[in-house]
Amino acid sequence: MGKIILYVLLASTGVSAVFRPWVGVIASYVFVILCPQAIWWWNFENIRPVYWIMLPTLAGTILSLARGDLNLTSLWNKRNFWIFVLWCCFTLSYFLGPYTEVINERRSFDPWSILMLINNIFILYFTACVCINDEKKLKILASVMAFSTIYLIYWINAQYLFGGLFGRIGGPTGQFGGTVYQDENAFAMFFVTGLPFLYYGGLALKNKLYRYGMWLAIPFGWHAIFLTGSRGGLVGLGVIILMMAIRARTTIIRVLIIPVFICIFFWQAGPVMINRAETISEFQTEASAATRLQAWSAAINMVSHYPFTGVGLASFIPAFPDYSNFTPREAHNTFLQISAETGVLGGLSYIMIFLLTILSIIKNNKILKGRNQHFGSDQQSFFALVNEAVFASFIGIITCSFFLSLHVYEIFYFLCLLNNINTVLILQGSQLVES
Repeated sequence: MGKIILYVLLASTGVSAVFRPWVGVIASYVFVILCPQAIWWWNFENIRPVYWIMLPTLAGTILSLARGDLNLTSLWNKRNFWIFVLWCCFTLSYFLGPYTEVINERRSFDPWSILMLINNIFILYFTACVCINDEKKLKILASVMAFSTIYLIYWINAQYLFGGLFGRIGGPTGQFGGTVYQDENAFAMFFVTGLPFLYYGGLALKNKLYRYGMWLAIPFGWHAIFLTGSRGGLVGLGVIILMMAIRARTTIIRVLIIPVFICIFFWQAGPVMINRAETISEFQTEASAATRLQAWSAAINMVSHYPFTGVGLASFIPAFPDYSNFTPREAHNTFLQISAETGVLGGLSYIMIFLLTILSIIKNNKILKGRNQHFGSDQQSFFALVNEAVFASFIGIITCSFFLSLHVYEIFYFLCLLNNINTVLILQGSQLVES
């Protein structure tokens, strides 16, 4: 029965995407962010749902462009330029990197599979930039993040309370694994980026019952991060709580959120999370931290030897023994991982995406605070809340990127997408033109 319902949903979504490609974009991000194919894997055997949806979505986008229903103006900005450059660097590193064809016992990832994953990420990103072109569609897209966060908060807490899982708990992996959430650090990162959407999403709701219901999920989200045992996730959570406290509209939030979090941490974190948290300040001597320093040193050596092409896509670990005497591992730093595998230009692209995104958020805030006459009060409030949610989430993911390799973590690009759409709509409403 489940498969029949799935086939009906996929078929109807695919048909809708031909005529309304934004529907296909939203559906694709449901599968990317929520990962229902991993949660209810028995209904998805031998099915690749994103392909079922993206092919008609691309066809619908092309048809809409030909009819003049869509335009490409939202693509022409500096942020998207550097995102495109990063895509090119990933691609060139696959073809030109000296280690992509090296096959040894250390190779954990197939470069071709990673390249296909990256292509899917960027194709969906640029398609969404074109198709999500009004406030209603942006609301639905942002709601995908909020809904997915709520459900996965329920999922991980249910695994702990009713599923008998203890220690460090990763995300749903499906029958054969392979989802990004199977890594505890990456799963913690999801909650770090999702929680701001619950807080600011609650502010967007006029019904107080719904608002407080959404906010009620936030402390359970904190507990979800504790269950992963991720120190990077804990640091990222601390940063977003601090950011949200500083920028909170009400005094009570600014005063209470940090003490409440500290109390919940010592009450609910558990011995695994507390013990791991105690080692954060011992960065120079703690074993896991020491291995990161070794990996960072190897990454710097790779960049110095191959500044233009890097060692090759998904080839950091196979190249590691030639640049370090320590045990091969990932860089556990997104900037260094990208730079080592794709070269200096790839690393520069990542930095530019980060800087330009933050600058656009600041600019959006100034425009909205100016109470531009072209915005209605509700519309202005919505754009401002999306701006704040993306800012907090983006700061959290960048913080975690210092300790984790998140170069193919699609939620980073999803946040860039939300910022791009929000910025375009704000500038259109303000009758400004972005260079």
